[in-house]
Amino acid sequence: MDTGKRARYLAGLKSTSGSYGSKALTIDGDGLNFRPEQTERPCEAVEVRLSRFWVDMTRASDAAGRPRTSPTAPTYEFRYTLMDRPSLSVGPEDGIAKGSVPPDSTGCRGSLSVVHVGHDIPIDELPDDLQMPTSFTAAGRGAMDVKVEAEGTLAATFVPPSGTSFC
Repeated sequence: MDTGKRARYLAGLKSTSGSYGSKALTIDGDGLNFRPEQTERPCEAVEVRLSRFWVDMTRASDAAGRPRTSPTAPTYEFRYTLMDRPSLSVGPEDGIAKGSVPPDSTGCRGSLSVVHVGHDIPIDELPDDLQMPTSFTAAGRGAMDVKVEAEGTLAATFVPPSGTSFC
């Protein structure tokens, strides 16, 4: 199956969750989840790529060097560094793909994990407006879905830094 067909097939799979519009292929703080409806399940494993980036955060500043803020929170600038780009297999069984758990965050460093097919995701196609969570939950380690517009992208998650007040 060529890359375009594989991307459309995986993006169109519906989840067994029963929720309207839910996708079979998702990524969160636990890793890359694959749970398609029985009637749409692939006959064999399907290869995807997982591009993982470190996200180093600093407080944004204006021309005079003063920290910029929005009405509700500080504004941050992001610098991405490629961590790795493993190929993973999903299906035909349900489950979390081995080796897909996003790395833990530290201090001012988080991570962005992008599931895709096809070409490598270039850094300039990553979001420049990641939003920080207002609170963290134990489930999912605070991971948040993000939209990455690069061609072939199926899902992405951002694990924010744990200590942004010091960035």
